[in-house]
Amino acid sequence: MATNKKTVTKKASAKKPVVKKKVATSTTKNTKSEFWNIEFNINTLYWITIGIAVISTAAWTYNTNQQISDIYDSVDQSSTISDQPIIRRPSDVQKIN
Repeated sequence: MATNKKTVTKKASAKKPVVKKKVATSTTKNTKSEFWNIEFNINTLYWITIGIAVISTAAWTYNTNQQISDIYDSVDQSSTISDQPIIRRPSDVQKIN
């Protein structure tokens, strides 16, 4: 019994075309002028609004903290005054006869 052997033939792989990418070259003159160029758009308005909200929240928090600290100071001061014992001199005491 003889078996026939099949021969494997390889197909020649097709070469893919090489795409050359252009490397972006930047000049310092163009980059500098684009950096200093101010362009207002909707994102600028959003960031200004967020910045104002953050600064006002910080100021409100600081102000509230100072008010609470003042309340604590006044309570401490009034409790310190009331904690002191009253010292009576014998001349202040009225004699009951």
